[in-house]
Amino acid sequence: MQPIPPFEPLYLSDYIKYWRTTYKNAFTFAEKNVDANATNAAKEHIEQVEQRIESHIQKYYQKLRFIIDDDYFEWNQAMCVFLALCQWRQNLKETPPCMTTLCKQWNVLPPTANTLADAILLIKHIDNQWPNWDIAEFKTIQQYLKHAHRAIAKFINKAGTLRVFNRWDFIQEINKNTFRIHPKGIFFFTSHISLQLKRLKIGQILHPLTKSTPIEIQDEDVAHFIKWAETQDTYYNIRTFRQRISFFVWQFLHDEAGRNMHTYTRAGEIPTVYAHVTNKYPSGFIGNMQHDMLYTECVGLIHTNNPLIRDANFLALFESVVKTLYSFDFVKYCFCNEEAVVEMSKNLMLAEHPILVRCWGKWGVCQKGSFYYTKDILHSIILWLHFVKTDHQCILFKSFNISNLINQVLRINKDFFENESTEGQQNSNVFEVCL
Repeated sequence: MQPIPPFEPLYLSDYIKYWRTTYKNAFTFAEKNVDANATNAAKEHIEQVEQRIESHIQKYYQKLRFIIDDDYFEWNQAMCVFLALCQWRQNLKETPPCMTTLCKQWNVLPPTANTLADAILLIKHIDNQWPNWDIAEFKTIQQYLKHAHRAIAKFINKAGTLRVFNRWDFIQEINKNTFRIHPKGIFFFTSHISLQLKRLKIGQILHPLTKSTPIEIQDEDVAHFIKWAETQDTYYNIRTFRQRISFFVWQFLHDEAGRNMHTYTRAGEIPTVYAHVTNKYPSGFIGNMQHDMLYTECVGLIHTNNPLIRDANFLALFESVVKTLYSFDFVKYCFCNEEAVVEMSKNLMLAEHPILVRCWGKWGVCQKGSFYYTKDILHSIILWLHFVKTDHQCILFKSFNISNLINQVLRINKDFFENESTEGQQNSNVFEVCL
């Protein structure tokens, strides 16, 4: 199998030629192997090519989508790679397995699509399902996505009637009764599927590293943390801090595929994350959240029922306290959000300090090449501090002694109080202090 040329300006002509040849080879292969499922060798070859192209497009998508041919400005190189991928998928004639039980268990749509509208609904539905999926079920999720993406391939490379191509904004006419997907529709699927493959890559990286939490975080530990947070009311009087909370909320709500679609349809205009999020969701929903983040009292924000605001609030508060006490950027060096896990995967494994991780809408901590899932952001921060205390003797980056913060946030004397209550001993006023 010919290697993919380097994705560099000097090799761009070779790069384009390679994908043109790959696209044509899919037709040649289909002619030689009328039924790809008749031989296992043919099926394995198709799956190898499919996996190879998937790996390439999820890795280079953000660069490929900006490479546009001057003569065909509606097309970019990401779309060309995606066309080759879909054409190879067309050579697989297998019937998708019945996933009825699994779909009911997950409350998701079946990985099939009979019309273009069904395909678009399925793709958007998958985008909304990530917070409901568990990395422990990575293999099953991978199979589900594979069948869903293969079901969509036929709409990219084939034409049909309005009964099948039933989305007016994503089709163009060939003749009176025949229609095909518009380049805008091709880029829609290219962006969403490429980024879904990247999110799947997050699970592939973290799934083998997942271990059970080494300590039991009790409700009293969380209550102690919240009580400490309520004493930090000074930060809530600072407008910049309030805006930092909203910044994290917009990051959590961000839809990168939709933002890329905006850039594609507006000829290169790149909206800010805030502009795209506020345009995507109803103004009342955004306005109410913005009002709560800017004007709600300290205690109200800490005890809010909105999970997005709650997570953003505690992350912003912890970041601000660390920056105030120790003058280093916690989010820059100790926090990894969603797709950044793929870009920083080697650093996550080699980091000498624990890193707070948000993936698939859930929270966890990476420490010494292992990943520990936690219940929410409070459990993650407590676990992160525990690792700094036990594995690094309260020293971060070999420079910052954060023992003072650990003494305030953690219930470091909880074992003493539990032993005292069970044995009925008198208070001896002996406490652990991290120095």
